Formats: sequence, structure tokens, C-alpha cells
Amino acid sequence: MSEAEILSIRNELTGIVVSVFSVSFGMISAYIAGLWLFLREAPISLRLLAFTMLTFGLAFMGALTWGLNDLLVGTERAWSKLATHASEITGFGNAQPPWLHGLTLYEAAVLLGGGAFGAIYVSLAYLTFIYKWPGTTAGPVRVAP
Repeated sequence: MSEAEILSIRNELTGIVVSVFSVSFGMISAYIAGLWLFLREAPISLRLLAFTMLTFGLAFMGALTWGLNDLLVGTERAWSKLATHASEITGFGNAQPPWLHGLTLYEAAVLLGGGAFGAIYVSLAYLTFIYKWPGTTAGPVRVAP
């Protein structure tokens, strides 16, 4: 595999990672809006259904990210097998800067992303099932005769 092919694959994979990240945050943002506008006053069955759908969506995005990580690591291995690099890029994410205390950039990104999504998920579970929202936003339902 040539340097150009590896860089092309990396570019495509990076675009997919950005898309997965964007879709994940879009799902979370839509859930927050739905929670604020509708779900906070919804019966438990509807909140449970909505939270289950969010869980499945985020699990799918997590599985997709896991697969992309394997592909990214594969391109890193292919890159390391090249004898010379015309672009003078030594590696993509395997550097271990001292301020990460022995972690590579890949490992730090996984910890940061996993921690952030985990905290958001737990917070949404709390807001969906435990938190008592003050006041009411929905008036009585009126059906036109």
C-alpha cells in the first residue's frame, strides 16, 4: 500500500468519524429538546421508550466508532511499514506526549470521548427518570369540536 493510498483512506475515515460524532450530538440535542418540551411531562412508558431509542442509537454509533477505530489503527500499522514518508508525517495518533502521562493520543481520545458520552448519558437518564421538573409547560389538551 502506498503513502497516497494510506493518506486517502485516513482522510475518508476521518470524515466518517466526524459524521458519527455529529450525528451522535444531533441525537443527544434532539433528545434534550424533546425532554424539555414533551418528555418531562410524559408518562413513564413514553419516557422509557424514548430513552431506549436513544440508547439503541448511541449504541449503534458506539459500535460504528469501534469498527472505525480498528480501520484507523490498521492504517497506522500500514503507515509504520513504509520505508520512507514523503510527507514527513511520522504517525497519526500513536505519539505519547509527556503531558498525557504515558497515554497515546488515540487512548486519550477514547477516554475523553467515552467519559464525555458516559456523563451525558447518565445525566439524561437522571433528567428523564428521577429529576422533578418545576411547573408545567403543557396546558390542557383541547380538541376542536
